[in-house]
Amino acid sequence: MNEREINFIADLMNKMDRKAAVIGDIINDYLSHHKNLDKVDFLDKAWGVVRAYARLQWAYPENNWQERVQKFIENGLPDVSAAPYYIQWEIHEWFLSHIPTPESELPALLEKPDIILRALDNRDITLSEMKKEGLNVEPCTQSPYGIILKNYANLKNTSIWKKGCIEIQDEGAQLLSMDIGVKSGDSVFDFCAGAGGKSLILAQIMQNKGLIQAYDITPKKLFELVKRATRAQIKIIQITTSLPKPDKKFDHVLVDAPCSGCGTWRRCPHMRWHLTEKQLKHITRTQSEILNRAQAYVKLGGKLSYATCSLTTDENEKQVENFLQTHPNYKIVLEKRYSPARTHTDGFYLCVMQKTAY
Repeated sequence: MNEREINFIADLMNKMDRKAAVIGDIINDYLSHHKNLDKVDFLDKAWGVVRAYARLQWAYPENNWQERVQKFIENGLPDVSAAPYYIQWEIHEWFLSHIPTPESELPALLEKPDIILRALDNRDITLSEMKKEGLNVEPCTQSPYGIILKNYANLKNTSIWKKGCIEIQDEGAQLLSMDIGVKSGDSVFDFCAGAGGKSLILAQIMQNKGLIQAYDITPKKLFELVKRATRAQIKIIQITTSLPKPDKKFDHVLVDAPCSGCGTWRRCPHMRWHLTEKQLKHITRTQSEILNRAQAYVKLGGKLSYATCSLTTDENEKQVENFLQTHPNYKIVLEKRYSPARTHTDGFYLCVMQKTAY
């Protein structure tokens, strides 16, 4: 790694002291303007320093970021065994009390994640085609759709991507989508569809038969879903930028709720410093409001699935507990956590509830 790249990472960390949320964009912009650098090594070093933000500060309190980055490049991670746990686990101290088993989950969130793909057609054929293109891939062990990309590659330049045979999606998100329990011919309302990751895999599980109505409060996100659905040759997704009339009912309503995103901190380590207690409280209020609106679209006997990419009890079990107190006409039929420590996926939560009465 040359001096220019070290200087960039040091400047990046100075910016992170002020506003952590912009770090990913800055790294991507740098890569777009320096196409000749060793991307694999650069990304490994840059994100390695970001992942060690608190540990490097604790180990080298008298040094500036230029010196800390240099020490990391030369020596790797510092010994922080004497540091408080919240330093070792790279979080704000207040966050410790908000997730169960922090001693296992938080260290798992420090691991460098694999790049996980989802095969949109026959996985064995897709794996074979990818290997022919020189990609180092192997099947995931838990999701029948999942593919592990072992080395960095610009997927969008491959024919397998251009033909619409793969999507990027963590294995945990794939497992969660399978557990929702949709089947071919169902009607589904994706209440917080965003760019459509869950809608697309649900359509695949449904064998492209039935109906998925995708709604999001931010219409711009839905336009990305249209492009992705077209590329994947998905015909059953209909987008809407306004809520249907309350008398329209569905077999399944999915609330993939806006959340803290702490379950994805392996992939977005900078975002752990962006979250505050005040924001967490605001997020849980928003989730509660969304759940209350979404449940009105579930038909009698239908399912309401509440999902987050979070590990906090505030956003997960407590949220469901509060919902059931005000909606006794629902019962839990499945409740599950997808644990970075146990499943080596991103962290997710799913609760599937059945509507037993109006």
